[in-house]
Amino acid sequence: MQQHVFAAQVAGSGASVLWSEHKEFVLIALAVFVGQLALITGLLAQRRRRQRAERALRRTEARNSAILCAIPDLMFVFSRDGIYLDYNAPSPAALFVPPQEFLGKHIRDVLPKNLAQSIEPLFERVMTTGQPVSLDYALAMGGSDHYFEARLVRCDNDTIVCIVREVTDRHQATEQLHQAQAELAHATRVRSLGEIATGIAHEVSQPLAAMITNARAGIRRLDDSCGVQEMRAVLQDIVADGQRAAGVINRIRGLVKHTPLRLARLDVNDVIEDVVGLSGPMLRQHQIRLDVERKGTLPPVTGDRIQLQQVLLNLVINATDAMKAIDDRPRVLEIRTWQRDSYVNVRIHDSGPGLPESAVRRIFTPFFSTKPEGMGVGLSISRSIVEAHGGRLDLASNSSNGATFELELPVA
Repeated sequence: MQQHVFAAQVAGSGASVLWSEHKEFVLIALAVFVGQLALITGLLAQRRRRQRAERALRRTEARNSAILCAIPDLMFVFSRDGIYLDYNAPSPAALFVPPQEFLGKHIRDVLPKNLAQSIEPLFERVMTTGQPVSLDYALAMGGSDHYFEARLVRCDNDTIVCIVREVTDRHQATEQLHQAQAELAHATRVRSLGEIATGIAHEVSQPLAAMITNARAGIRRLDDSCGVQEMRAVLQDIVADGQRAAGVINRIRGLVKHTPLRLARLDVNDVIEDVVGLSGPMLRQHQIRLDVERKGTLPPVTGDRIQLQQVLLNLVINATDAMKAIDDRPRVLEIRTWQRDSYVNVRIHDSGPGLPESAVRRIFTPFFSTKPEGMGVGLSISRSIVEAHGGRLDLASNSSNGATFELELPVA
């Protein structure tokens, strides 16, 4: 038994000696092992992160590629100097020229001269301000004009992204809409003339009758061998009556003629004078007193004379219709012009019964009319015309004593 105890003590003593002699090596080995284990774990984690990043990148690239394929717009990448670097197109047919004819080239060598000169300054503006810039332009492609809108955005310090969308269909639809509006406006002008036709016929018949009377008087005086001065006076009366009739006819021809939009510097007072000449017979027929207060020093406006005549004539006809049934007070139509800030204003007030409250909000709605025989397009077309001139047309006031419409046009 003692021998076994002694052997165990000797063995323990040897192990202690061995540990004492080699513990540094063991600890170093353990540290290396732990370090290698940590390194392997880190590498595995980094590999997993890289794999996740690569998968995310592939998903992003696939998503971006799908988005680019789904977008019907053209996309171009330019250098800040205007050189084509890259592009994306929904189809080759959408390009102005094949890719090999524009990649690596300057826009001056690819696009028409006028278009390139319009685009070049935009590159510097985009790079300087960092704000997107838009441009509308047209290109002749396939024997017809195609219309585009482009938007340029700075991508970084050296590149610019340009997104181009073709808007030919929208442009054609807009042109067709404008043509339809012009046709409708023309029909409205003709209808307006129909409403004042009786008065116009009377206005023309008066100078014609006077011409006939003067001519017969001249014949009689010739038979009586009258003097030259008397005959000159008779002929001058005939000329004056003829000019009076011609003036009425010319105003009618101007309204009926189907002409394109012609913008020019106009005096609103002159336009009102034309409308007064056209509507005067109608106003006299319905015993309406016309009060016109024109400011004599109005600045000119830019507009189409015929269209502005149409607007004012429509307002005068509406005012006349509103006063036809009035018999308890004078029928008065007031037209006033003045300048307010950078606008010329025209106010038309009638002494009619005013508009029904239910009609006030809908008065400019297309095809809404307070008259049983009305088409409901006069005021809506008038407002469209005025807005196309950069102005506004509103119902300024409405009461049982009459309605007031106010027209505002910007100074030229």
